[in-house]
Amino acid sequence: MKLLILKNLQESLSDIYSIRDEESKGRLISLGSSMITAFYNVFITGIFYTGFLSMYDISITGVGIVTFIPYIANCFSVFSPRILGRFQKRKWILLAAKVYFYAMYIIATTLMPRFVSDPDHRLFWFVVLLFLAYSVYALFSPGLTTWFYRFYPQESERRTKYIAFNQTFSSILSSIMLLVSSVLTDAVEGSSMQNQLILGFRYFAFVLVLADVALQALAKEYPYAEQPRLHLKKVFTIPFQYRKFMLCMVIMFAWNYIGNLNNGLWNYHLLNHLQFSYTVINLVTMTYTVILLCSGALWQRILKRCSWVRTFGMACLFFVPTEFLMFILTPGTEGLWAFTSMIQHFCSVGLNFSYANILYLNLPEKESTACVSFNTIGCNIFAFLGMITGTFISSLAGDSTSVFLGMEVYAVQYTTLMRAAGLTAIGLPLVLFWKKMTPDYEIELIRQRSRK
Repeated sequence: MKLLILKNLQESLSDIYSIRDEESKGRLISLGSSMITAFYNVFITGIFYTGFLSMYDISITGVGIVTFIPYIANCFSVFSPRILGRFQKRKWILLAAKVYFYAMYIIATTLMPRFVSDPDHRLFWFVVLLFLAYSVYALFSPGLTTWFYRFYPQESERRTKYIAFNQTFSSILSSIMLLVSSVLTDAVEGSSMQNQLILGFRYFAFVLVLADVALQALAKEYPYAEQPRLHLKKVFTIPFQYRKFMLCMVIMFAWNYIGNLNNGLWNYHLLNHLQFSYTVINLVTMTYTVILLCSGALWQRILKRCSWVRTFGMACLFFVPTEFLMFILTPGTEGLWAFTSMIQHFCSVGLNFSYANILYLNLPEKESTACVSFNTIGCNIFAFLGMITGTFISSLAGDSTSVFLGMEVYAVQYTTLMRAAGLTAIGLPLVLFWKKMTPDYEIELIRQRSRK
């Protein structure tokens, strides 16, 4: 039985990834890039990013401000079509922009606190450096999406496997690194070595960025579809000509608002308010990979039977009860948090699988640049609105508590109740009216499968 499973896995991998042709090679490069990205993101995002900011006395409100700055700057992607449209061959421009971005995001922000000592001044310079990094990169990053979208398999089943493989292998690698790095960090807790280790991780991450860029440079760049000169206003008008595409955008915009209500803030809450250790937080985080491996096949079957949209809605609804459990967390409740997080990991597998294809589900090929730019702008605006909402709520009491139903509650905890309400509001319509957002060919495939 195990040999049969391994054989099927090997056949699936060789069907999608290889060096026999440019498209299969491109998918292999994309997989490698996803894994390297997952590797270095361990050190520059999530709990290590929150720890890095906390080293320099950035408060929970400051963390919120730093976290939502990228979403403002990313709105500059509205100018991306006009710039990228001038270049039929743009590979090296895109890769140079990526190097610039990470040089600012990692190197500049890591060095800046050495020259600025006041916490308020540091917060100001964090904002400036991050804005410069994201605003420039926003002009070019949609081009990377368009470049590598060419390697996506066209068939629905192969595309599902491709997305699943990329996420699974990336998650495995990032989980291993999370565990190793968090154990090292906690081992030197309370000493100056902990801060030095976190800084060292960031420099190492930049080396990995350069390796990622070198790998992506090997991918073939196909000629881009000829498109008429794209005026700025068309970015905001063309997408509205495609009804199902716009309905998919509503899904993505709503999710970006809800998902970012406590983005960054929650890690600060776990680390500073609840006093959970790096090892505990990252150990629970890495169980996502185990749950992904165990439930990935189940979610793929659900996707096959229920569609991308309905699966996303179901995962949203499954997520709702866990937000109430997150609300009642107090110091010393690591067990409850771990249990609840594992349920969320299971739901997240379905969310991540289905969300990964929502943009492409009804994406018009001839107008892809305008529509991708519209998506990028919209997702960033709604993510920003979610972040600013959560930051405002958290700032009402900051690091102080108030009494609610006999519990000592931090303001940031109320964002979990807002998330529960939001997930219910988008989950129910997606489950009930999924056909309105699903391509006709996908509806027919699901109808055929349901008859078997």
